[in-house]
Amino acid sequence: MSSALLKGGIASVGVGSVGLGGWAISSHLNNTVASVLSSKGYKLTSSLKESEQDAAWKKVTRTYQLEVRRDLKIKEGVVTDVDLKNWCSQNMKVQSNEALLRKSSKWCVIYSSFEDKLKEEGVELEADTDSLKNRYSTLGELTGEVSKITPDSGTEDENGRKLKKWCEKMVHLSYSDDSVYQTFKKHCVKATTPVAGASG
Repeated sequence: MSSALLKGGIASVGVGSVGLGGWAISSHLNNTVASVLSSKGYKLTSSLKESEQDAAWKKVTRTYQLEVRRDLKIKEGVVTDVDLKNWCSQNMKVQSNEALLRKSSKWCVIYSSFEDKLKEEGVELEADTDSLKNRYSTLGELTGEVSKITPDSGTEDENGRKLKKWCEKMVHLSYSDDSVYQTFKKHCVKATTPVAGASG
């Protein structure tokens, strides 16, 4: 699935925070995928504590569903967290090549999602559909995409419910381009209320 949110943003940034522009493939041909990723500063998801891995692979799966493209697919059809974990495990000791590095640097390493960034900043998604309804008219080029969303049932304004569901989906995008993240926040994050007495 490709979102209009990604155009000119994540889709053009490349893969992960380092990007494939950093691979000097010829110098890595005799190294394993794991050793190349490590040399580029990536930390493998498989290196997390066992107790943290289930949640981490589920997170990767949600991001995969949003960001996968033809050159990043690990297989055709539905891909589960178990599929991703197994694929990464099987390919870490394989001799590196550009295609493997592109996929493994996207799906096998620790990264921040929009959800992680929101938690770091102490902000939350807007849950009030009335507030979201008012933002619907400011979506610009995202309007067409959000309008296709099938909202959860409810009596509240349909556009507000559509935007709410879209935000809940897009929060699982990987963070790599701050301008894309800021656009997401503008449409989806709960407005902060100034603390009484904070000024003066």
